[in-house]
Amino acid sequence: MNPNDPLPGLDTGLRPDLAAGIAAMPASRHAGLRVLGFAPGGRSALELPVVPALTVDGRLVQGGYVGLLADYAGVSAAASTLPAGWAAATTGYEVHHLAPAVGERLLAVGEAVQVGKSHAVSTAKVWAVAGGTATLVAVATTTCRPYPVQAG
Repeated sequence: MNPNDPLPGLDTGLRPDLAAGIAAMPASRHAGLRVLGFAPGGRSALELPVVPALTVDGRLVQGGYVGLLADYAGVSAAASTLPAGWAAATTGYEVHHLAPAVGERLLAVGEAVQVGKSHAVSTAKVWAVAGGTATLVAVATTTCRPYPVQAG
């Protein structure tokens, strides 16, 4: 994993509606989550700067925030394959923590596995980036429900 190039084919102009929707969510703003972009075929890259408020001791990111990032990465990867006017809501996710999440930022890459009309399944990997080195800290499986966005 190259923390400076987290996703080959990353396109910051792909699905600006989805990126804007994620950025507008109060939970995203509260945590400081940032969408880096999407890649064709249902892939996403997001990051979370590590700040003391997200940690248990000023360094180690609390596991719930690692899960939040994995959830956003997996579901947004699936949502990026949906047509305009559609979004996706999380129905479940499972996170396996592999190493302490310590670094300057967390980087998550999501990848859609299967997207259907009623549900989608994705995976996500989360790395802690410290001094240009990325350490895999969690892997996750996410599920979500696609739905048409209601105007107004």
